[in-house]
Amino acid sequence: MNIRISLIAKLTFATSLILLVFMGVLDNINLKNFRKVMIDYAVSNAEEVADIISQSAYDAMMKNDKTALYHMIGRIAESKNIEHVRLIDQKGKVVFSNITGEVGSVIGKHADECIMCHSSASSGVSTSSMNRSRIITTRSGKEALGFTKALYNQPACFAASCHFHGRDDTVLGLLDISISLEMLRQKSHEYRLEFVMLTCLLLLLIGLLVTILTHYLVDIPVQRLVRHSALVASGDLESRVPVTSRDELGELSETVNRMTMSLASADKELKGWANSLESKVEERSREIMRMEEQLRRSEKLASLGTLSAGVAHEINNPLTGILLYASILNGDKRLDPALLPDVQRVISETERCAGIVKDLLEFSRESLPEKEVVALDVIIDEVVTFFHNQPDFSSITVSKKYETHLPRISVDPNQIRQVFMNLVINAGHAMPNGGELAISTYLSADGKFNCAALKDTGDGISEENIARIFDPFFTTKPEGTGLGLAISYGIMENHGGRIEVKSREGEGTTFVVMLPVSG
Repeated sequence: MNIRISLIAKLTFATSLILLVFMGVLDNINLKNFRKVMIDYAVSNAEEVADIISQSAYDAMMKNDKTALYHMIGRIAESKNIEHVRLIDQKGKVVFSNITGEVGSVIGKHADECIMCHSSASSGVSTSSMNRSRIITTRSGKEALGFTKALYNQPACFAASCHFHGRDDTVLGLLDISISLEMLRQKSHEYRLEFVMLTCLLLLLIGLLVTILTHYLVDIPVQRLVRHSALVASGDLESRVPVTSRDELGELSETVNRMTMSLASADKELKGWANSLESKVEERSREIMRMEEQLRRSEKLASLGTLSAGVAHEINNPLTGILLYASILNGDKRLDPALLPDVQRVISETERCAGIVKDLLEFSRESLPEKEVVALDVIIDEVVTFFHNQPDFSSITVSKKYETHLPRISVDPNQIRQVFMNLVINAGHAMPNGGELAISTYLSADGKFNCAALKDTGDGISEENIARIFDPFFTTKPEGTGLGLAISYGIMENHGGRIEVKSREGEGTTFVVMLPVSG
């Protein structure tokens, strides 16, 4: 079972632990400093007491009144903070002590009371107060401060008639005082207790403050992010995190919002792809079918072109002979006038056959286009101008709508002009009673083709015929050869373009010529 620990608990615990360690170190440093100050204070008091006793000893020696001196020292030793007072003579003999059993005992130079002076470079020379103090343990096991003060020989002493000390005696004796440090221990304990209580109170207040601040500054924004993540995981991509601060959490909230917006956009796009996938597949399938149809038509045109070339060459010579002899016969004066119409009919039909042969030869001939960089609208204008005065187009209105700034194209102008002439002728035949031919140019969506759309208001093409209009020899006109659109289709393929048709019976037909933009 996984136990979840909140972020507030972790931060509070970590902060409290750091503060606890810090306060522990601070307590140790403060306690040491407090002890040092108290010991310095005790040393100062001991030195003052020692000075009083030393001055009293000087006065008593001048009066030769040791009883008064010992009585005064005993009264001082009765103080509750003084554990031990001893007066030691020049030879190390204890001449007075508030502990009766010590009087008369001899102390060596290596004792704690003497070693501080005797171990110095110049024995007997005055040392500092701190060097003359020491921490000792009393017989009752309590801690005390030992302080030693030397009693120096004064001129008034060695010059007086009552004393026997010589001029060369520097130190006459020692005063050793032990001051209890029990009060220091109690104060240190009280100080530590107060410090611990203050630390606990401070930890409690800081923990409470950290908890409150963390809750409002960290926990609430994090909970918003957690709830937002849950909503996003459940599919709600419209959810947003409120941005209430300009710190790192605020930046994180903005980043999460941007990420959610990106996810929403991606989700919308994926749904769009899913919804349009079927239509895209159908569109792609139609494109593939169209390409396959173009491939089959190209193969058919190539085969028919080869066949047509052979047939045209074989028929052309006999037709030329027939036309030649018929023309000679038509001009012969010996010809019976009654036969003249028949001869003229032979000439007319022979010329018609010659025209068909010529179209077959053009269809079969794969001449390479002689390309020039021209403008598409210029070629269209030339074709429209050519048919403008034709009787068959007198009742047809031509409207033009050209896209400005179209890129120029690299084509064979004569061949492209032939394509547009075939399309205009077909449009005229589709509108025998007049109508409108709308011609417009534009750039394809991918920017790779210049497009020209020719839309008529004729009868349109039936569904069964529209798939065959580019086949050679297919025509619905009594006098047509069925080669015009087939030739146009071949020309467009040779130019790297294509020609498309859209038509519905009774609504007219639209041919779209697409030519690649000049690179």
